[in-house]
Amino acid sequence: MKIGSAAWWKDRTALLVVALVCASLAWAFGRAAGEWSSLILGVVVFVALFSDNRRLRREIKRLNEGEAPTER
Repeated sequence: MKIGSAAWWKDRTALLVVALVCASLAWAFGRAAGEWSSLILGVVVFVALFSDNRRLRREIKRLNEGEAPTER
């Protein structure tokens, strides 16, 4: 994609719009949740890390047993 082309401008504009939407949603979440926002985000991150760790451990166990890796 050439810098300055129409496709480049569309891409950059879409990127800015998505960034503004994400920033607005983050602000709204912090505003609505108040002092609980860090606790909520911490719990979400902990659950995500725990579930990913379980998935990776199962994959390692399968690989050690000689099975082919599963496609996701």
